[in-house]
Amino acid sequence: MGRQDPRAPAFLFRLLGPVELEAGAGRVTFRGKQAALLTALLLQAGRVISTQRLAEAVWDEALPRDPASRIRMLISEVRRACAALGVDVIGTQRPGYMLRLGAGRLDLACFQSQVSLAREAMAGGRFEEALALYDEALSWWQGPPLGGLSGSFAEAQTEWLGGLRLDALEERQSVLLELGRDTEVVTEARALAAEAPLRERPHGQLMWALHRSGRRGEALEVYRQFRTRLVEELGLEPSDELQQVQRQILRSDAAPPRRQDGPAPETSLPVPGQLPAAPAAFTHRSRELRELDHVACGADSVGVAVISGPGGIGKTWLALHWAHTRRDRYPDGQLYVNLRGFGNVEEQLSPSTVLRHFLTALGVPPTMIPADQEAQAALYRSVLAERRLLVVLDNARDSAQVTPLIPGRPGCTVLVTSRNRLVSLHATHSARLLEVGAFSDEEAYRMLSHHVGPQTLAADPASTAVLLEHSGGLPLALGVLAARASAQPAFPLAVLAQELRDPATRLDALQTDDLGAGLRAVFASSYAALDVRAARLFLLLGTAPGPGIGLPGAAALAGLPSAETRALLSMLETANLVRQLSPGRYWMHDLVRLYAAERTEADLPSETRDQALGRLVETYTAMARAADRMLFPHRPAIAAPPAAVNVPAFEDAAAALAWFETELPCLLAAQLLALMLGLDVAVWQLAWGMNTFLLRRFHNRERLAAWQLALTAAERLDDPHTTAVVLWHTGYAHAARDRIDEAVDHLERALELFEQAGDRLLLAQVHHTMGWMWSVRGQPRRGLGHAQTALRLQREAGDPIWEANALGAVGWIRLQLGEHEAARDACEQALTIFRRHRDRDGEAATLDSLGKLAFDRGDHERALEYYGQCLDLRKATGNTFQSADTLVCLGDVHQALGDDAEARAAWRDALCLYDSHHRRADSERVRERLANA
Repeated sequence: MGRQDPRAPAFLFRLLGPVELEAGAGRVTFRGKQAALLTALLLQAGRVISTQRLAEAVWDEALPRDPASRIRMLISEVRRACAALGVDVIGTQRPGYMLRLGAGRLDLACFQSQVSLAREAMAGGRFEEALALYDEALSWWQGPPLGGLSGSFAEAQTEWLGGLRLDALEERQSVLLELGRDTEVVTEARALAAEAPLRERPHGQLMWALHRSGRRGEALEVYRQFRTRLVEELGLEPSDELQQVQRQILRSDAAPPRRQDGPAPETSLPVPGQLPAAPAAFTHRSRELRELDHVACGADSVGVAVISGPGGIGKTWLALHWAHTRRDRYPDGQLYVNLRGFGNVEEQLSPSTVLRHFLTALGVPPTMIPADQEAQAALYRSVLAERRLLVVLDNARDSAQVTPLIPGRPGCTVLVTSRNRLVSLHATHSARLLEVGAFSDEEAYRMLSHHVGPQTLAADPASTAVLLEHSGGLPLALGVLAARASAQPAFPLAVLAQELRDPATRLDALQTDDLGAGLRAVFASSYAALDVRAARLFLLLGTAPGPGIGLPGAAALAGLPSAETRALLSMLETANLVRQLSPGRYWMHDLVRLYAAERTEADLPSETRDQALGRLVETYTAMARAADRMLFPHRPAIAAPPAAVNVPAFEDAAAALAWFETELPCLLAAQLLALMLGLDVAVWQLAWGMNTFLLRRFHNRERLAAWQLALTAAERLDDPHTTAVVLWHTGYAHAARDRIDEAVDHLERALELFEQAGDRLLLAQVHHTMGWMWSVRGQPRRGLGHAQTALRLQREAGDPIWEANALGAVGWIRLQLGEHEAARDACEQALTIFRRHRDRDGEAATLDSLGKLAFDRGDHERALEYYGQCLDLRKATGNTFQSADTLVCLGDVHQALGDDAEARAAWRDALCLYDSHHRRADSERVRERLANA
């Protein structure tokens, strides 16, 4: 409740702020037309006001059809509101209404009465008494007069009431001048001049106060600026009185006499020192500290830096450390406020509240602080105009909370910390945007070592590694762990490490006894600040499989179009809850993800979550199959594609390969999730979609794991054809891992099922696989039988591409058997078909065989040509696995031609590829070649 005078009667009406009625029973605030009606009655209290005049006050000129009836309705509403507080003061009297109001029942009347008493005291030379009375009078003002009321009547009354306040404030400055309190006059008169730039009296008072404070040049500059403004805006010269003040200052005449027995004038303004204590163990952040130094060096504008990052990243520590170590740069003080932008309990501070706090700290009396925020900001900028201060605005929610608190002239520096990026401050105030990231492992180790001790960490390196891994480089998490370890020094680090290993207890391990100090509380406040749709997406991202997610996946999770999803992701990115590591690719810190998943259990129905994850799995499946078709366009279609899903098209094979490289961890995780959700069709189709990529990148372990999951799903589906397809590829994957017994078992079961189904095309595929398997295992004669069977079946099926594949297999195996002419005939037939149908994979495989054939026959130039063409094709299709083999063969040909430099270059390139694929045996073989060369 607003100020209540102890001498006031049982109730009080207010106009110097919102239109209100206060009584012992409470308070009621009037708005709109009720407020306009009551204002007209209060301003004419004791007089009869006609219905017509009241209607004009309420509606201006746009009167309703029956104004008298409408006024009666409003009178009834106001009477009921007053009666609820036990007040009955509105009487009916022709031709309208009258408000009966006793003394002391209207704040405006109390204000005016005390101003009159102040003037009497001033006239009698009782300046201290006059000052107290002016302060008492001005204390009746509780905000902008007639707050919230609009219309010409209200505007006219507001202007009149505002003029009464300015008169009282100017008279109060005269009292201060008489008392010799010139420093206060400088501060307050400057604020008045800013609030009423065309009123002469405060400018004259400011000039005298500056002159008497020894600041003659500033006093004359006030006159110059005021005269310029008056001439430009009104075409008038200053009054004779103000011109006389200027002339007196120019002649350095004595100022108006001041009281000889008054207090000595103040010689300096207050120097606030509001910074909280500096962090005791601040470490690292050298780059960020240098960035802040650059901000403070600007001489042409206010230096503004926005330090942003997720909760717990150490933004406040960074700001306070820099502020304390550079405090000597700001001789006029440091202002600090926690804006509570992300508090769970306390409401965020408004700029108006902070401005009052800062102005008071800067020496402005509370009675001089305007009620309007814009006027407060203008006063704040005026007070700081000639001062060098550091302003630290901690924990800001948005730019609107910060902008009014930025000084207007160079000399000051503003540090803002926020979980949001506040990008608009860069546009409006050239703010430097400084994003704070997590500590590296080395930095995190040094921080832990500082708190816990290097001996403790060295004694248990395994547990230390767990602490570093699961704290995620967040200084707050490291601080909590250090505090817990220090609080219980007898406990081994293994106790903490065990809590951190288990995702179910990890956030509990990062919690302190203070419920507001742990990671969970920090994340909760960021989550609470999100709007509903962004919060829902945040929760869903916490359940998404894999280390990151692309825009199509996020859109599938959200069940929204890409454009809307991108906007929501931008909100999460602004709030530092996700990061966009590359265009359209988003990542969430492990601890943030853990919190999101935890909140999902409580805040999101399981049905909603499962539906979202189902959409994501469908999208991954559709995109994997689309990318696979781009890599292997001639691959047989073995099943209908998944349900229609809007997925972006891949421009070419390179784009498909790049997508697989990025998404592979997510695809593998999504396949496991699909199995858990019972999405069995998606499980095996994901394995199918990834297969070509996994083959070309020699990811044999991942390939086998994917097909083993697919086999589990196929057995649950109980569909013989699907089971046969999956058995075939599972056997193929086992063979690539040199698990021949398992490979034979799976491949023979696949043959049996395809024979029962009469599917000769896929039966040929399995024979083709078995032919390759036996040929690479050193049993080419056994492999030749399968390859010839595959060729016969493919010719019967009439598929030229797969006929060419079978011809290539036959040619390769005959080459191993030393049957060179038959090998060349089969390979040349295959090459012709592959080139006709533009199958680059098949063409490359056949050129490889022809290169080997030419090399074995001593035709090294032709071998060089074949291998060169083969390598170009394999590079173009992203087949790095077989490119390495081709490079080895190229090196062998160069060596045979006597070009050792080219041979070594080819082998070195092959070695790099072998190492990248972890093909240790092949790597050793090439290293031996290089050593011998």
